[in-house]
Amino acid sequence: MSSKLATYANLIIKYENQLKDVEKKTVEDGKKIVLMAESLSSQFRAVAEQVISQIFKEIDQTYSSQIQQLSKKYTEEREKEIEKIRKQAEKNVDKAVELVVSKLLEVYK
Repeated sequence: MSSKLATYANLIIKYENQLKDVEKKTVEDGKKIVLMAESLSSQFRAVAEQVISQIFKEIDQTYSSQIQQLSKKYTEEREKEIEKIRKQAEKNVDKAVELVVSKLLEVYK
């Protein structure tokens, strides 16, 4: 009976040792999983930051392009208006010169 008892005791000790090994391996695997999760999280963060940076860059380029187009359009419209005003001023000057010349001619007649 004592050999059975010794066998049982040895089996219990072996079982407990195996349980400790499994627990240790589980803890190690858990640490590995946490480290992998942190690494993946860092990689995800880096990729997300790159994507967000690219999005902002594209938005800036789009708005910059639109601003340039609007500025160009405004400049062209302003130049057209200035040209119109200049032509009208030239006509007025021409009319004023004609009027002065005609009045001078009337005076000297």
